[in-house]
Amino acid sequence: MTVMFTQMPREDVVTYLDRSYPPAAGSTVERVRFLSETACGGVAVQTSGPGTTWWVVDGVIVPQDAGPLPELEGDELITLPNEEPTQPPMTDFDPAPLSADTP
Repeated sequence: MTVMFTQMPREDVVTYLDRSYPPAAGSTVERVRFLSETACGGVAVQTSGPGTTWWVVDGVIVPQDAGPLPELEGDELITLPNEEPTQPPMTDFDPAPLSADTP
């Protein structure tokens, strides 16, 4: 197995991930053991056939269209908590006046 990392700007990787980032609560992510917590780019994994590349944000592979996480040897799989909001969404508020001369 061959594993390669290509560094890219974080904002580019987040743009490419589109709806996959940030990962949803309850999803499993993979902390790549050989990358720092600020590494962003792509991790390409090739076995005997064609390889697959997963986007990496802050040293973590998130679920994405490339398929299931590669589960590289030594990497840590982390399940994100299902956190309930600490406050209800804002639904009961007075809209701001539209006119500048309204007190």
